[in-house]
Amino acid sequence: MYLGVTDQVLRDPDPLIKEVGWKSYHMFTIQSNLLMAVAAAMCIPFAVDGMRYRNYHLPRWYVNLMYAGTTGVAITFIIALTVLAPAAGFYRVMLFSNNLLLHLTCPVLSILLFLFINSDHQIKWKDTIIAITPVCIYMAMYLILVFAVGEESGGWRDHYQIYRILEIIPMPLLIVLFALISFVIAAALRLAHNAIHRRRKAGMESYYQQADEFSYPDIEQAIRALADQDRLRDKGGELTVPRRIMNMMEKKYVSGLSIREMCSIYIDEYYSKEDEAINER
Repeated sequence: MYLGVTDQVLRDPDPLIKEVGWKSYHMFTIQSNLLMAVAAAMCIPFAVDGMRYRNYHLPRWYVNLMYAGTTGVAITFIIALTVLAPAAGFYRVMLFSNNLLLHLTCPVLSILLFLFINSDHQIKWKDTIIAITPVCIYMAMYLILVFAVGEESGGWRDHYQIYRILEIIPMPLLIVLFALISFVIAAALRLAHNAIHRRRKAGMESYYQQADEFSYPDIEQAIRALADQDRLRDKGGELTVPRRIMNMMEKKYVSGLSIREMCSIYIDEYYSKEDEAINER
C-alpha cells in the first residue's frame, strides 16, 4: 500500500490520471489505501505482544479502524472492477502500473487481513456507520472542492467525472446511491467477518475443551498452572491476564466462577511465586 501510494506521488501525469505529486491525495483511492496501510502497520505491536504473552488481543477501537480502512479499499476495488474497468479497459484500470497495487493487490489482501484477523470482537451494526464515515467525509470534501470552490479557484479537478454522471442522475439521488453502495459493502464485510469470527471461536473453544494442558481436577488448579507457566515463560515481563483463555476454561469446568474471581486467582498465583523468591533472598 505504501509502495502504491509512493509510486502515485512520484509518477508523471497521463491522459487518464493527472493527479500526481501532492495532488494524489485528492483521490479516494490514495486516501483509502493510506488509511488501510496505517491500520495494518498498527497491527504489528499487538501481534508481537500476542506471540510474547500468548494472549493475542485487539482493542475494539483498532478493529473499527481496520474495518473503516478495509471498507474504503473494498469500495475502490469494486468500483474499479465494475465501473472503471468496463469504461477504460480491465488491463489499464486493474493491472497497469501501480493500479495493480492500488486497485487489486492491496484491496484483496486488506479484505483477507480484516476477515481472518484473530479478534475477540464481533462487528456491531453501529460500527458499520463508523466504517463508512471516512467515505462520507471524502464525499463531502469532493463535492465542496469541485462544485462549490471549483478548480479555477483553487479547488479540485473533477477527476471522477461527476459532472458527466449528473447528466444522467440528479445530485441528491447520486449522493444517496453512493452512500447506500458504501453501506452495503461495509455490511457485507461485517457479515463475513462475524461468520469467520464465530467459526474460529467455536474451534478454539473445542480445542480448549479437549486440551491436555487443562486436565486438572478443578478450574482453580488449572488457572494456577496457567499463571505459573506464563510467569516462567516471560520472567520479569509485564503481567497480561489471559481473560479469553480463562473464559474458555470456565466453559470446560463449568465452575460458576466469575471472570473477576478467575482473574484474581491468576494474579495471586502469578505474584505469589515472585514474593516467595524475594523472601528467600
